[in-house]
Amino acid sequence: MTKHLRFLTLLLLVTTSVATAEPLRIVASIKPVHSLVAGITQGISEPELLMSSNQSPHHYSLRPSERRMLAEADLIFWIGPGMESFMPRLLNSLDNKNKAVSLIESQGLKLIPIRAAGDNHSDHDHDEHDGGEAEQEPSRIDAHIWLDSHNTDILVDAISQQIIRLDPEHRQQYLANSQRLHDRIAQLRKTLQQSLNAIKISFLTYHDGYQYFETEFGLHNTGFITTTELQPGARHIIDLKKTIKEKNIECVFYDAPAEPALLKSLLANSQARTFMLDPVGMLIPPGEDNWLKIMHSLADQFINCQQHL
Repeated sequence: MTKHLRFLTLLLLVTTSVATAEPLRIVASIKPVHSLVAGITQGISEPELLMSSNQSPHHYSLRPSERRMLAEADLIFWIGPGMESFMPRLLNSLDNKNKAVSLIESQGLKLIPIRAAGDNHSDHDHDEHDGGEAEQEPSRIDAHIWLDSHNTDILVDAISQQIIRLDPEHRQQYLANSQRLHDRIAQLRKTLQQSLNAIKISFLTYHDGYQYFETEFGLHNTGFITTTELQPGARHIIDLKKTIKEKNIECVFYDAPAEPALLKSLLANSQARTFMLDPVGMLIPPGEDNWLKIMHSLADQFINCQQHL
């Protein structure tokens, strides 16, 4: 074999190897995270969504195919045990535990403690601190971190850094996609600040999962019905009925996909109206636009409430 022929053979082998290289297999736990990953990897690979059915991420039951998805992934992005409570046990069973990235540990996030019933909800001046050095125990941190657009900017950078670490060949494309996401986030932030600036309603939320959104956009939550997915006790219901009457509550927001039966009796003899919020995007198709649509849909419901008064 001549030197020239050997060179051509080697070049063909290298070209074939590059052409057939498998893209990264990236798994994202919930739709908002999947949305950000999809935006970063656009044109390079498509991430897989772990939780595709409309179950709560707090108590999700994985199917065998979803368990295999985790096992076969090169990289796994999830929020943390305060959100996907079933994940730590599954991740500990993986051969490579380092491929799982808990995004709530990202440096620079604004982290807000979980509120207890009776907290002063008009006080939204929370301190920012690093996710990796949280002053609060992780179990006491509100895990809905993606509902603050500034946090989302940090998540985009944290996700892209992890992906580039495993696939440096596409670094420039990942960075360009990330910048495009930052631009879209900035535009959404500006739009929502303008549209929510005039919202002055008195409201309750069924689930206290909107602190980040409320804080960023100056919404004043009068209270919440439960911090968990369990119905509140009789004493708390009595206190809530008193609050609804005394503070002239105009709207009560509940989580998708269905209105809790409790609200009918709780709001009897009051003028309050109910509206659905979808913080995890249960009813929104997965994809790059999912996070943006989640944020727009939350804003739309607060606006709808005020317009129906």
